[in-house]
Amino acid sequence: RLANKAKLDAIVCSPNEIKIVRKVFKKEIITPGIRLINDKKGDQKRVMSPKAAFQNGATSLVIGRSITIGNIKHNIKKITEELK
Repeated sequence: RLANKAKLDAIVCSPNEIKIVRKVFKKEIITPGIRLINDKKGDQKRVMSPKAAFQNGATSLVIGRSITIGNIKHNIKKITEELK
């Protein structure tokens, strides 16, 4: 509600709060903590798959290690396949 009052165009929120935030904020929701289903969580405890994040209402995803660790082209292909 505060983001709406401040007339923000976007907010960043945990994937676990997307559904709650989407109820009151209709603009862009940027979501970090995105991991492929079989990837390790690493130091992040609040993670979600790309597909689940979009299904919950995220509009933009921040994906780091799931792309950069290992073969980048292969990792991007896995993410693309998951989103189909």
